[in-house]
Amino acid sequence: MIEHTSEIRVRYAETDQMRFAHHSNYITWFELARINLLREVGISYAQLEKDGYLMPVLEVSARFIRAAHFDDRLFIKAVIEEEPRAKLAFKYEVYDEQGELLCTGHSLHSFMNRKERAVKPPASFLTRVRELMKQNSNITV
Repeated sequence: MIEHTSEIRVRYAETDQMRFAHHSNYITWFELARINLLREVGISYAQLEKDGYLMPVLEVSARFIRAAHFDDRLFIKAVIEEEPRAKLAFKYEVYDEQGELLCTGHSLHSFMNRKERAVKPPASFLTRVRELMKQNSNITV
């Protein structure tokens, strides 16, 4: 398992009329955490794209438990539990400063080339993920 936790503060523009963080923002926060996880382990989205690989979202979901509010400090944990094959899955958990779980979610991604054809993950990507999975059964970065 590979995991990374990103920190954000809920901006005023991210709240709705009910003073809650709008539900659509959680998907954006998941993306932020996913990109940060990959960057921290040495995998760059930008480099993948330069190399001709795309990772479109096939599925995304969120389950809301408690609301976040303006200026709340949140921690978004992104996790890769399994080595990717044709697809790569991420799980997410959003916590507040007190450690209360606010939201859980997941996203599923495929690997494509620029012609939008399904391809296997790049060898360098697989090698890095395998290295990290082997080093420890629970790596936190």
